[in-house]
Amino acid sequence: MIATKIFHKKEDLRKYLSERRKLGYRIGFVPTMGALHQGHGHLMTQSLQAGYETVVSIFVNPLQFGPQEDLAKYPRQFQSDVDLCQSLGVSAIFAPTVEGMYGENFCSEVSVSRISEVLCGKFRPHHFAGVATVVSILLNLIQPEELFLGQKDFQQVQIIKRMCSDLCIPTKITMVPTVREVDGLALSSRNSYLTPAMRAIAKTIPKALYACLECFQAGERDCQLILNRAQRILSEVGLEPQYLELRSMDNLAKELTGALQEPAVLAIALILTEGKTSVRLIDNLIMSE
Repeated sequence: MIATKIFHKKEDLRKYLSERRKLGYRIGFVPTMGALHQGHGHLMTQSLQAGYETVVSIFVNPLQFGPQEDLAKYPRQFQSDVDLCQSLGVSAIFAPTVEGMYGENFCSEVSVSRISEVLCGKFRPHHFAGVATVVSILLNLIQPEELFLGQKDFQQVQIIKRMCSDLCIPTKITMVPTVREVDGLALSSRNSYLTPAMRAIAKTIPKALYACLECFQAGERDCQLILNRAQRILSEVGLEPQYLELRSMDNLAKELTGALQEPAVLAIALILTEGKTSVRLIDNLIMSE
């Protein structure tokens, strides 16, 4: 197996990719903040199976963390991340420093209005501008044919799709279904923060979402009745979501009420707390005929 190459500087990665393209290789890309798990591995596998020379970025992006959020304690496990990439056959890892990513005089920002202002954007007002800014840099640097993103971050995927469409970035965006643990909990780097008691309660999140999906599949179309099904299950274990909403698949900015007459995403965010430990988790399911 060819060793995975690690790049810390933009110019070194750019030179490598230029040389690979001259040899006829096409590039697939998986952006991450490290602390890689099987969900990330699944994204890499999708890229590799599509025949791409696959690049993975590992960069904890300070622009997408608010003042009271977990930038300092965000899990960092670089060597195990490298080991996973190597085991799957990833060609290159881009792992810049903050200074290497942004530079001393960096003063630009990419923002996507409307769909960045709902759901998570309502509670993390600067988060998605940080995401869009770093992803735009990475896409311009790597220029991949295809970008692979996980459905768990559905809103983020839609924002990146909108950004690429609006700014004429030609990369194809592929959303890969969420990878889940045995009890249904969506894989997330932040799951490592959960205490055993919090982890036991966290499985209620997918349980509530799938109860709504079962309700929909049984023929229910009243949005409030579908949401009530999840609320009851969550309240049984004392959980109150930050948001639990049905949004239009075609226009995420549009919250759906009344009779459900179009494909929708059922999205949730909530905070689990035990003592001084608080963990914010998100998840979603797609509802369509």
